[in-house]
Amino acid sequence: MTNHRLSPVAPKASIALKELYEEWSVSKYEYISRSTIDNYKAGWKHLSKYGNIKFKELRTTHMQSVIDGCFRSGMSRSTLEKIKIVASMLYQYAMQNDIVNKNYAEFLKLPKVEKEEKLAFSELEIKKMESNVDNIKWIDTVLIMIYSGMRISELLGLTRFNLDLKNGIIIGGIKTDAGKNRAIPIHPKIMKYIIKWNEKNGNYLICNDKGWKISPNAYRNDRYIPALEKLEVRKLNPHSCRHTFASLLAKAGADTLSIQRIIGHADYATTANIYTHTDIEELRKAINMI
Repeated sequence: MTNHRLSPVAPKASIALKELYEEWSVSKYEYISRSTIDNYKAGWKHLSKYGNIKFKELRTTHMQSVIDGCFRSGMSRSTLEKIKIVASMLYQYAMQNDIVNKNYAEFLKLPKVEKEEKLAFSELEIKKMESNVDNIKWIDTVLIMIYSGMRISELLGLTRFNLDLKNGIIIGGIKTDAGKNRAIPIHPKIMKYIIKWNEKNGNYLICNDKGWKISPNAYRNDRYIPALEKLEVRKLNPHSCRHTFASLLAKAGADTLSIQRIIGHADYATTANIYTHTDIEELRKAINMI
């Protein structure tokens, strides 16, 4: 009886980690959102290095080595959390099916991360991006975020219907009441990039080669970070583009209310979605200061 409890006998007792993940994901992914699926897939991407090992032979040290390796390579706290979450859910599934009787994922530890300082790209780094925009793919999308203050999810959610090229504005934004459907004047420096992407006629403005939407994780890991690496500038997270934008506006002397309104700050929620011609011109004047 004791031996049975330590090593449960089940039809799938010898299932490999990869097979377990595939079986678990078939049922799990049917009932969750696309964004949650992308998060789980991002965590699994790192755990998959042990895909061919029998699940019952895995221990905490295997998965801890994945987390520690990702931490050493500079990956975000969010990525480390995704790895732990996926590992925990796989163990829960395995225990429900008598494949294992112990959740080794509960012993995983995430490295302590100091509170992230709000970093911004330097003017030298921005100039380097502008000088190499034709040589390094996706750098233009980084510049679009830097000169618009848009969040990564806001940028990737834009369609051609969010553009008013005649008046030079983007109508978009998410998250807060102040952020939704706000008017963002298109800075002259990024107008040509916006037009280029618009002519691609994809389902979304910033799209993959087939014209389809790109998930934030796929953009961050497969486009944004590799582009910065090729350029040999700091691999600041995409949200730093938004902070860079606000910092540039403040340094140029733009007033606080204009900055808050352009970036969709919650402090300016009251009349954020009511735009007159005068409002747009005031915002354009502020954004053109940088």
